[in-house]
Amino acid sequence: MQNSDLKEIRKQLKSKEPPVDWVYGLYVSSENEPVWENIQPFNTMEEAEMFRHINLFSRILSGKIGKNIFPVPLKSQQGSLMTLRAVPGKEVSEFEGFRNFLIENHVHTDPYYAMAAHIVYDVPKKASDGRTLEDGDVVYESILFAICPASLSKPSLGFEDERVKELERRWNIGNPTCGFLYPSFDDRGEERNEALECALSPVSENLLNSLFEAQKAPIGQKDQKELFSDLMSRMEIGVEDAAAIGETISEKASDGEQEFDMNSLRRVAEECGVNTETFPDIYEETVGADTTLAAAAIAESFVTVKTESATIRVPSDKATLIKTRNIDGIDYLLVPADGVIMVNGAPVLGNAGTAAGDAAAAADAAISADTVSSADTDISADNAFSADTDIPADTTVPADTDSTEDTDAYAALPSDFAIPESPDDDLDFPPF
Repeated sequence: MQNSDLKEIRKQLKSKEPPVDWVYGLYVSSENEPVWENIQPFNTMEEAEMFRHINLFSRILSGKIGKNIFPVPLKSQQGSLMTLRAVPGKEVSEFEGFRNFLIENHVHTDPYYAMAAHIVYDVPKKASDGRTLEDGDVVYESILFAICPASLSKPSLGFEDERVKELERRWNIGNPTCGFLYPSFDDRGEERNEALECALSPVSENLLNSLFEAQKAPIGQKDQKELFSDLMSRMEIGVEDAAAIGETISEKASDGEQEFDMNSLRRVAEECGVNTETFPDIYEETVGADTTLAAAAIAESFVTVKTESATIRVPSDKATLIKTRNIDGIDYLLVPADGVIMVNGAPVLGNAGTAAGDAAAAADAAISADTVSSADTDISADNAFSADTDIPADTTVPADTDSTEDTDAYAALPSDFAIPESPDDDLDFPPF
């Protein structure tokens, strides 16, 4: 299943007339007892219920392939789910086996709402120029499933019965943490030997592993990052080479590359001027010769260089701005200090002693694609220079350096400079 296939199904779910035939729902208590079960034609639901269910189902498919959604090749077709596809949408008894499977295999402490939708999508033909035609001869049918944990509402006051009083707490159904689409949608048709799995926790992974007999279990985003980090560490490369590799991977991911294997990552390293003679052996020892890494898992929007005392963070497409220099026996990390220089939001003097500019110049610099400003470069600091650290204000790159940028102003930090790191506030909510 490719990103284009995922986007097509996601688009259909968000359309005015989602291709949903019926919805099965099961509410299970904290004691693992089924307390409510229902199957209902989708078009007979109240409008608000339709919206809520489509919103939850859409979240199952709202991630990225390789990051939190994984196409999983199967050893064999899942016959019981294929049988459920044929349910006409009227008899709850048809789901008895599936309900018992969930009760026996899903580990939980809070109540949860399990729901399954029957997707029936008339796949339109596409012309050679990419235009969508109305008539098609392919009907894609699948089961889209999600488990949504319930959480107890917080104690609060509210207006009820004509007065303000303590409101009764209730169980609210939250976003999905686990789900699947089977069969998957591949090359604009069904693929019965593949399931699209979505799992956030090991508990969810265990449930899906019990349901599907995969040829090879998918590797989560966190684990993929750790494998890639081990690979980079074993390559024993410098700051500039590592930054260039990160930039190249991000560029290839933006161009549509979905995964990297040993050969493709070796080519990336070679493009960045890295000696790759021992790369195959290192890759096999750290990642695994037959293991691929998803672009969504290892490509970063920013390249971050950390020392024990400082952090420099720049957009991936500007990673080559980061330089290393040895000045008077001290290793430095440098970034060009062109344009307006800001310290805690205030413009300051540059190395040449000129004014940093007024507020209008600062605003122009902040939106300039060619300016390295506080929006592009983040040097974290929570305190002032320590008493035993001396950074001369007139420190420059020596005139005899072989760098072509030796006429530019640079902001330089010694690699052991003591500036504590500030936490990032990045939040990328996965659907599970």
